[in-house]
Amino acid sequence: MAIFFRFDSFEKIETHFQQLSQGFKNVVRDTARSIILRAERLARNRVRSTTRKPNMGKGKYFRSIQSSFLDGDGSFTSKLESKSPVAGIIEFGSPPHIIRPGGNKLLFWPGAKHPVKKINHPGTPAFRVLGEATEEAAEDIGKTFESALNRKFT
Repeated sequence: MAIFFRFDSFEKIETHFQQLSQGFKNVVRDTARSIILRAERLARNRVRSTTRKPNMGKGKYFRSIQSSFLDGDGSFTSKLESKSPVAGIIEFGSPPHIIRPGGNKLLFWPGAKHPVKKINHPGTPAFRVLGEATEEAAEDIGKTFESALNRKFT
């Protein structure tokens, strides 16, 4: 018994490999998009959560969280960001600092005994909302890739 293979047209083989290569590129693109969208959902859920800090509800910071995806030539870039003025403090925290009002004003808030000229703020811990959401979403990269691969090639 003998089995023969005859390759008459390398053009057909080359075309097949090009299609396969484009298919894998699409799988990688789908994986990257899925991961950044999951990271955005995780970050929003964290901010909205009543059991985890920063527990900010659906306010300005929540609404400012967004993701974007850039499709490059063979590479893909995604971004999870917040353009809120407090985003840096929420992500990285702040050291202890003094708060003073402008001009000849005094500081007062509900529950204070009297107005004051300054407050020694203890600082804010880093909540790492965006960073932790991205890390958690990337933990499932293998499953996400496998799922995209199955959708494309099965």
